[in-house]
Amino acid sequence: MNKLVLLLVIPFFTFAQQWDFVGNYDSDGRHHPVTFSNDNFGFVLAGQNNADEYLSDVLRYDVQSNSWDQLANFPGGPRGYAYGVSDGTNAYVGFGSNNDLYPTDWWVYSIPNNSWEELQSFPYLGRNHPAMVLSDGKIFVGMGSSDGFNFDDWWAYDILNDTWSQLSNFPFGARHHPFYFSIDKVPYVGFGHGDYTNNGNIQIYNDFYRYDVSSDNWIQLNDFPSEARVAGTQFSYNGKGYIMSGDGDDHGPLDSGELWQYDPLLDSWTQLTSHPGGARWAPGSFVIGCNVYLTSGYKLESDTYFNDLLKFKLSADCGCMDELALNYNQEALFNDNSCCYLSGCTDPYSTNYNDNACIDDGSCILTVLGCTDSTFTNFNSLANTSSGFTGFTSEEFGSGGFHYNDMWDMVFNCYETVTLKSIDLYAESSFSTQIEIIDVNENQIYSSTIALETGLNQVELDFVIFPGNDYKIGINGSNDGLYRNSSVADATFPVNLFDVIEITSNTTEDPLDFFYYFYNWQLEVVCQNNLGCTDLLACNYNSSAITDDNSCTYASEFYDCDQECLNDFDIDGVCDELDNCPEIANPDQEDNNSNNVGDVCDNLSIDEVSVSRNVVKIIDILGRISTNNKGFTIYLYDDGTAEKKYSFE
Repeated sequence: MNKLVLLLVIPFFTFAQQWDFVGNYDSDGRHHPVTFSNDNFGFVLAGQNNADEYLSDVLRYDVQSNSWDQLANFPGGPRGYAYGVSDGTNAYVGFGSNNDLYPTDWWVYSIPNNSWEELQSFPYLGRNHPAMVLSDGKIFVGMGSSDGFNFDDWWAYDILNDTWSQLSNFPFGARHHPFYFSIDKVPYVGFGHGDYTNNGNIQIYNDFYRYDVSSDNWIQLNDFPSEARVAGTQFSYNGKGYIMSGDGDDHGPLDSGELWQYDPLLDSWTQLTSHPGGARWAPGSFVIGCNVYLTSGYKLESDTYFNDLLKFKLSADCGCMDELALNYNQEALFNDNSCCYLSGCTDPYSTNYNDNACIDDGSCILTVLGCTDSTFTNFNSLANTSSGFTGFTSEEFGSGGFHYNDMWDMVFNCYETVTLKSIDLYAESSFSTQIEIIDVNENQIYSSTIALETGLNQVELDFVIFPGNDYKIGINGSNDGLYRNSSVADATFPVNLFDVIEITSNTTEDPLDFFYYFYNWQLEVVCQNNLGCTDLLACNYNSSAITDDNSCTYASEFYDCDQECLNDFDIDGVCDELDNCPEIANPDQEDNNSNNVGDVCDNLSIDEVSVSRNVVKIIDILGRISTNNKGFTIYLYDDGTAEKKYSFE
C-alpha cells in the first residue's frame, strides 16, 4: 500500500466562499472517475487517462491525516464512464465501458473491511454515464448511452434482496450524462445530453425532475435558470442538492467551474462560488463532513488531466469541538478533525518554520538571502542565510494537472549573482528529458539531461546565474507528463524569490495564467572577496573585483607575465633587447673580450683569448694517459675546456 502525504492547505478565499487546494493523488490524472465517501474517507477509482487508457486503480483519501493510500485494484477491471454511490458503509459500483464494450457487472465495496463482492449483474444493456441515485435501500439507475444510442429507461436495485426491477421509463427525453442527486431519500434528475435534433444540432437540456418512489411517477420542476449543461458532477448535503462544473449548451466548457445549490422546498437554484481553474469535463466529487471535495476531470483548452483535490466548505456547522484546542469553535455542531494544539511559524520559507505547527502565531522571520560572513566584500548585514528554498510548491499556485509538451517556458529576471542549486518537478511517470536555461539573446546557457521518477523529483542544477533580465527556463525534449498550474490566481506574478530572482510570466499567449513545472527553487549566494587588482594591464587582474586593493603586479621590461621573453629571435632564453648576440643562440652570453658582443658573434679564435687555466690531464686519441706528449694528444683543462695538439717531434 503506497502512501502520499500532502502539504498544507492553502486558502483561496475567506469562509462562505472558500476554495482550498488540498493537493494531488499519486496516480494518473483522469476524467470520469468513480467517486464516493464516508465520514472519514474519500475514494477515487477507474476512469480514463491522457493516453485513453482505462484505469482500475483505487485511491483512498484520509481526511484526518490528509493523505492518500493506493488500495488493491478494482476487481471488475479497467473502465471509464462508470459510476458509484455510497451509504457510508458500502459503496456500489458498475456500468461504464472498457475494451470489452459495456459491462453489466455490479459490485459492492465494504469500506470498513476494504473488500469487494460481485452482486447480481444488471439485467439489461450496459451503458456509459447513467444517472445513479441511492434512496431508502434502493439504487435507481437509468438513462445513459451506448454506441451513440441514448436510453430513457429507469431501474431499481434492491440492496437487501440483490435484485433488479424495471420501472416506468423517464418520459422527458432519452439522454446521457445527466446531473442527479438524492435529497431526503427523494431522487432528482435533470440536464444531460439528448438526441440530436432533425437539423443536426446538439440537444443539451436544462430541465429538472423529481421521481416519486411510491407512485413510480416523474414530476417536472422549474427549469434551471442558467445555461443548459452536461458532463459535470453532483452531490447532496444537508437537505440540498448541488451541481458543479461540466460543459454548457454547446458541449463546450462553461465559462467557469460553476457551483449551484438546489433548494427542494423553494424549487429554486442559487449560484455559489465557482471552483478555481475553469470548468472541467467529467470530474468527480465527494462529501466528508461539511466539505465537498472536487477531483479529476479534463480541461480541453489546456489539455489538462487533473489529479488534484480541492475543498469547499458548505457550512459553518463543522469545526473543532475540543475546548483544549487552539481553534476550538463553540458554535460547531460536528467535529471536522481540524483541532490544532500547537502554534508557531507555518510559513515553510521562513527561517523559523515549524512543520508541526498548525496555527500561525505571527512569529515567522522573513528569510533574507545573502552572504552572512562579514569578512567578505559581498557581506549583507541583513541576510540571515546564504542558501534556502523558495518559489512555492505546486499546491500554492492553485489547481492544475499534468501537461505533455515542451513548448512553453517560465521567464525570470536575476538581480544578483546566484547559484540555482536545485529545483522540484512533479512527474506523472518515469522518463528522461532536458532542462534548459536561455538568456535574453536566445542563447542556451545551460542544458542538462535529467532522469525523472514518478512523483516529486528534486533535480540538482548547481548553475551560476548572473544579473540579467528575461532568462527562460523550460523543458527541451520529451515530456511524458509534468505538473503545471492552469489557474494561477490574479496578482500572483511576479513571483519574488528572496529578492534575488523574480519569475515574471510564462511564454504562452496567456502569460499570467499558467505556471510550468518548476517549484521550490533552492538558491545560494556564495560569499566573495570583491577586492583585488582592477588594472586590465596587470598580471593579476581580477575581473570580479570591484575595489582596487593596490595588489597589482606587472611583468618586467621585455618579459610577459609568465617571465617569457616578448622577443627572442635565436630562442636561447635571452630577450633580444638584452642578448649580446641576438641572431645566434648563446645562452651563456660569453663575451671574453668584454666588448658587449658575444664571442659567437665576434668570431674570436682560441689564441686570441687570454685565459687562465690549468692542465688537468693529457690523453691520446684512444683516451689513454699520455706521458711523452708526442703525436696526437688532447689537453683537458680545469675550466672544462679541451684542446687538441699534434707534435711532429
